[in-house]
Amino acid sequence: MEPTQIHLRFYQNLGRLRKLKLGFADRPMKLLEFLILTTIEDYHKKHPEVQGIYVSALADQLDLAAPAVSKQLRHMEQQGWLVRTVDQQNRRNTFVSLSAPGRKALTEEESFYLEMSSRVFQQMGEDRCLSIIDGISDMLDLLEETTLQKPGQN
Repeated sequence: MEPTQIHLRFYQNLGRLRKLKLGFADRPMKLLEFLILTTIEDYHKKHPEVQGIYVSALADQLDLAAPAVSKQLRHMEQQGWLVRTVDQQNRRNTFVSLSAPGRKALTEEESFYLEMSSRVFQQMGEDRCLSIIDGISDMLDLLEETTLQKPGQN
């Protein structure tokens, strides 16, 4: 099968997405770190009565492997952005919560990401952006499904 114009545009745009992260290289916080802190903060707002979010629940919400999240959390803990606490009820579990410097760093990064995304949404229109986001999500689901299959499987 020969690549068609749609194939080439697809590959070019995947390449552009990879390059886009280079534009964030000078940010004090990586996108994954921002997503982790945002997820922790959101969980705390919904569940103020608990100490934090379990590492396993955080990994589930981010759709990442728990060991990968734990490794990232170690780095973020060294940055002073979060605190990990052993659950006294079940010592095999660890709670993660934001520290005061983590809340401050998150607030600073939120303004950058909100400004950037709001500019895009305003210029393209929210409905169009939502449609594109839904389409990308569907495409990623299919790509993940396809790349997880062994060669020759359908």
